[in-house]
Amino acid sequence: MAVCFTDRELRRAWENNLQAFQESASKSNAHRLLLFYAVECGLKLALMKREGATCTADCPQLLDIQHDINALLDALKTGRDYNLPKSLSMGFVRINQKRRERKISPGQINQMWRYGGHLHTNSRDSSSFQSDIDIEKALLKICQWLEDNENL
Repeated sequence: MAVCFTDRELRRAWENNLQAFQESASKSNAHRLLLFYAVECGLKLALMKREGATCTADCPQLLDIQHDINALLDALKTGRDYNLPKSLSMGFVRINQKRRERKISPGQINQMWRYGGHLHTNSRDSSSFQSDIDIEKALLKICQWLEDNENL
């Protein structure tokens, strides 16, 4: 059974995580992880508000979405302007003499930053997301959407 978090708790998590991110002059991926969680909480709160739910357990689509920022944006019908790329790369790693590319989805950005990984691109990559700072900027754009559209 899923743990139920109230709209108050999500609002507090949104505010506290965003404030902790903003208070640091120098941003590391640990700070960006707080930003990721602020955005996740803000989007979940907006979806709960739209669905008339006061607890995460009352909004069953949150169970399927989990940490996927794009799925949350799609559920809120924000339009593609806010979506993160469907696939990002952490570059290559050598495991058992084999070189493997580490692809991640928007729902795995938190794992990348939690474990100290970084976005990696090469010159052939057509994505406009070239660094962790690019993801940070996209997440801040979502924060602005949440604030501008009175979703919180």
